[in-house]
Amino acid sequence: HPISSFKSFERADPKLSSTQSTKSVGAFTMSSSPSSFPSPDELKGAVQGTLLYLGLYLFILIPFQSFSKFYLVAQKKAEARSKGGNEKVSFRALKYYNSRDLLALAGDRTVGNFIEFAILFLPLMWMHALFVDPSISFWICLVYTASRSYYPITYFHGPLVALSTAPGYLIYGYLFYEL
Repeated sequence: HPISSFKSFERADPKLSSTQSTKSVGAFTMSSSPSSFPSPDELKGAVQGTLLYLGLYLFILIPFQSFSKFYLVAQKKAEARSKGGNEKVSFRALKYYNSRDLLALAGDRTVGNFIEFAILFLPLMWMHALFVDPSISFWICLVYTASRSYYPITYFHGPLVALSTAPGYLIYGYLFYEL
């Protein structure tokens, strides 16, 4: 049982049958029986709720973050034109605040992008492993991790960063579809 690696103890509970016990792990107490792992049907609500949560992040929050930046750039360009000035509005400066030091920006965006999408990748990969096909989990992780590993290199080359991010988007789509 995966939880057995944690410090835990079993205790008799008079409300449970002789084949059941409770296991305490930290602040959590779980009932267990010979087949204590929940069935896929029992976990269906948890999977649906997790997909709902991840969907909000992927389809609403991330697009809103991008929209807000594009909107502000368009607004600032319109303001500059209405004032008759030649002021150049930089999308990069607006989106990333400190865009003068490209190396620092690349480092920040590499870590930021990795963390931004970890919230999607890790739960989707584990749910896929539990409910669909664990035999391909390593290969999914390998492709995803390899593509993310060259983000800092491609970041310096503008649109080429898609070579690092597009495989991840395809993997998210595949995992969502399969679940």
